[in-house]
Amino acid sequence: MPTATSGHISLLTISDSARWQQLLTMVEHDFYHEASYHAFCQQRGDGIAHLALYQEGSSVLLWPYLLRRVEGLGTHYNDVTSVYGYPGPFASDSSGHFVSNGLRAIKELWRKQNVVTAFTRLNPLLGNHALLVRGTPAEACGSTIAIDLTRPPDEIRRGYGKSLKYRINVARRSGVIVEHDAGLKQLARFIEIYEQTMMRNQASPSYFFDRDYFERLFEAFPNRAHLFTAFHEGTMVAGSVFVETDGIVEYHLSATASRYLQLSPIKLLLDEVRQWAAGRGNKCLHLGGGRGAQRDSLFAFKASFSNNQLPFFVWKDVLQPDVYEDLCRRHSRTHQNGLQTSSYFPAYRAGAPAA
Repeated sequence: MPTATSGHISLLTISDSARWQQLLTMVEHDFYHEASYHAFCQQRGDGIAHLALYQEGSSVLLWPYLLRRVEGLGTHYNDVTSVYGYPGPFASDSSGHFVSNGLRAIKELWRKQNVVTAFTRLNPLLGNHALLVRGTPAEACGSTIAIDLTRPPDEIRRGYGKSLKYRINVARRSGVIVEHDAGLKQLARFIEIYEQTMMRNQASPSYFFDRDYFERLFEAFPNRAHLFTAFHEGTMVAGSVFVETDGIVEYHLSATASRYLQLSPIKLLLDEVRQWAAGRGNKCLHLGGGRGAQRDSLFAFKASFSNNQLPFFVWKDVLQPDVYEDLCRRHSRTHQNGLQTSSYFPAYRAGAPAA
């Protein structure tokens, strides 16, 4: 499918996972970009996984995404979205001419897929929002927190907030023990605590995951997805899931049993994982941001570990404006409150379960 330039655009699916993974070796990436994670999300019904590949000579621009059918409105249209986490496009060549050609070719590919809108979360560690400055700009949504593991351990620890250091010491003196559950022996208990945590935080339905979700996640990343657990007097009181990728450790999901919140076991757990991750030669422990990218209590908790704040962006685009307006009108007629106060994108999916 050649473009008007000397470049070439092609499209990969999960059946091309070996080629997908080989292409990733050409660029710095995170696990959210990988074929295995996209296959995992496709199996969950989040959309059909694709990797758009634009090439000029040895230079590549890659954009992994999920293609979803616009259901329930009697249409034959699709939209583009991203996996949960921090994906987005990435390139081996960031020069303006190459990137502009690549983005133009990818949008044309999407139009051939009858795509109405496109949305992606972007990766704060990789700064891939910078690739989009020559087209529809990315939208700043807050910040995430990262710990630079290349710094001396004592220096990292000195950067902890005073209250954080106190709570870590209290947890340790109280007998909280952190373990790396490589055999996933405590997975059932972790899922129980995780569901309890989501209910306590009044999380949206999209954040509730069943056992199948976790089993598939660990199957997708053998020896790279890790479950860490915290015990107090023989009872598991907290746990977290982390995923390693080429020097990056992502703090993916976490949970604390309600009756043990005052012990702050997750603070000790993160401190132990920080040391474990550095000991394995990783360069960064990415803690993420607050709920909905807000500077809330979750963000403050993460920020107490590091003052290294990275800007977080999302990107939105409407490829077929007339169709978009029509879909929004149809959707609005089926929702009592209409769309006037909704900032959800695309608006014709407002109120629907998130992918």
